[in-house]
This record gives sequence, structure tokens and C-alpha cells, in this order.
Amino acid sequence: MKKVRVGIASFAHMHAYSYVNVLKHMDGVEVAGFCDLNETRAKRVKNEYKLLSYPDYEALAARDDIDVILVTTENVYHVDAAIAAFEHGKHVIVEKPIATRLEDARAMIDAAKKHGRKLFQCYPCRYHPSARKAKEMVAAGDVGEILGITSTNHGCMPDHKHPETSWFSNRKLAGGGAVMDHTTHAADLMFWLTGWTPSHVYGIAKKLFHDDIDTDDAGMVLITFENGVAASIDPSWSRPVSFPTWGDLTMIIYGSKMTVTIDMFNQNLEIYANTGKKNAAWQSFGSDADAQMLVSYVSALRDDGDPPVNGEDGIKALKVALKAYEASNAGSVVKW
Repeated sequence: MKKVRVGIASFAHMHAYSYVNVLKHMDGVEVAGFCDLNETRAKRVKNEYKLLSYPDYEALAARDDIDVILVTTENVYHVDAAIAAFEHGKHVIVEKPIATRLEDARAMIDAAKKHGRKLFQCYPCRYHPSARKAKEMVAAGDVGEILGITSTNHGCMPDHKHPETSWFSNRKLAGGGAVMDHTTHAADLMFWLTGWTPSHVYGIAKKLFHDDIDTDDAGMVLITFENGVAASIDPSWSRPVSFPTWGDLTMIIYGSKMTVTIDMFNQNLEIYANTGKKNAAWQSFGSDADAQMLVSYVSALRDDGDPPVNGEDGIKALKVALKAYEASNAGSVVKW
């Protein structure tokens, strides 16, 4: 079995910790090193995971024996880390959203093509068993004609007072707030399930739950597809810090033959500890979509296959969030 060696560009996004734990337990995979420009975080990661560290993205990408760079930087730096990797002949797996601007996303796609490398976009929700079953049912015609889709992606806001996570609510570093963070998963699922193209988007982005941030923490996105079917996405950082889990991703597909409901994070044990606190905790026993995604991506790298979720998928999902912001600012529906 060909060994796949992975370098990690930053642990700024908390998903990096899930990904590295999966990768370190995969047969034929080696996490060869990482770079993190936050010195405190870099020191902690180096000690916890016993990884070689590099001073910048260029130095990490220049290592000859690394096959792929996993980019989990702040959103705005995805383009820099990815292009550095491509220029050094590395493949790239990039956290969502692909970038903060369409032109940056396109530059990443173009760089991958120029250097003959693969660009994988992280959308693990496609790998959840409930989503894959829904996809199977839609494709088989069991659902009938799709008449509408509604979805939610609610969560706790990353701690805006902690120096390592405050960037999520920094418009410059994240490209937006909750609408940027929580629209793209649901949008990608809609595109994947249907294959449809939007014609118009309407969005509202507001600050409702946290007064001391400079971006939105709630919103509503409405998509009209070219065939006239409408869909909604409810993204927010509305979960209180005491909520038993980080949030949700739900989707209801209304068909002419049946209605299908997806609830991805509802496989939990309720834990009531004797600690004097009243808050319950949830311990998940469900499927690990991150693991299924990375197994698929590593297989594509090893077998020289096409990325199952690629840069073009990433740019479509990003465009939904950006169009929602455009519509919110304009106060009107905008064309796709």
C-alpha cells in the first residue's frame, strides 16, 4: 500500500483536530508535519501530537516527501496556503468555505490545474449515512418530484474572546459571520442531492445574539432554482454555550411521493453527571462523517482518482453565502 504523507497548514479551524485524529489512525497515512503561525497554538499542537513544525506554509509545502497539504487556516488565508502547496507540487484538501472571495477560489482551482494537482473540498456531510441514503432515494425516484427543501445549520458561536477562535467572528479573517460559516454545508448538500443550479438568491444577515462582534450571527437564505423550486437555509450561531452539543444540520426534502427528514447530529447518549451542574451533555455514538470523507479522499490520492468533492463544488457553495450577503445589503433578491 502506498503511504500518503499529509502536512497540515494551521490548526486555526477546530476541524483540524478532528481531521488529525482520523489521519493518525488511518492505515498507510502519515501526518508528516504542520505549520501554525500562532506560536502558542503551534507549541501546544507540537507537544500534543508530536509533530514536526515548520515556520510558514512555504517551508511546509517545500518538504519533498509530503503528498498533500490539509488547509485549515483562517478562511482568508486558504488561498495563500493552497497556492503555495500547488506551486511545490502538492495536492490540497481545503476546509470549507473554499475561500472568502470567488476570485480567490478561482485562483486556487486554476493553480491546481496549472500544476496538475488535485483540489479536494471538505464537505463531510455528504458522507453521513443519512445524507447518502437520501441521495440514493432521490436518485431512485422514491421521493418523486422534489417540491421544496428546507434546512438548518445552527451552532454555538466560536469563543470570540479567545485569541485562537476570535477570528471566526472577524469579518476580515472569516469573510463573514454565521451566514458564511453555516450556509455552505447545507448549500452543498442541496447541489449534491439535486444537481440543480440557482437562478436567484435572497438573504438576510443580522446580529441578533451577540452584541460585541463586528459581523452577523444569524440569517436566512432563500434559493430559487432554475426549475422554479425554492429552498431555504437557516444558518445561525444561536446555540447557547450550555447547549449539549455544538449544533445541528437538518434538512427536509418535500417530494411528491414522500417527505424525507435528515437530522445528522441526533445519534447521542444523554449524560447527566453528578457534578452539581444542571446541564446535560450528549455523547455521540453515531457515524464519523469526517473519517468517511478522509478515507475517500486518501483513496483518491492513492489511486490517482478524481476528487469526490472538488473546487468547483466549493465555489458553488461559497457563491450562495456571498449572494446572500449581497442580497442582505441590497435588501432585494439578486441574480445568480
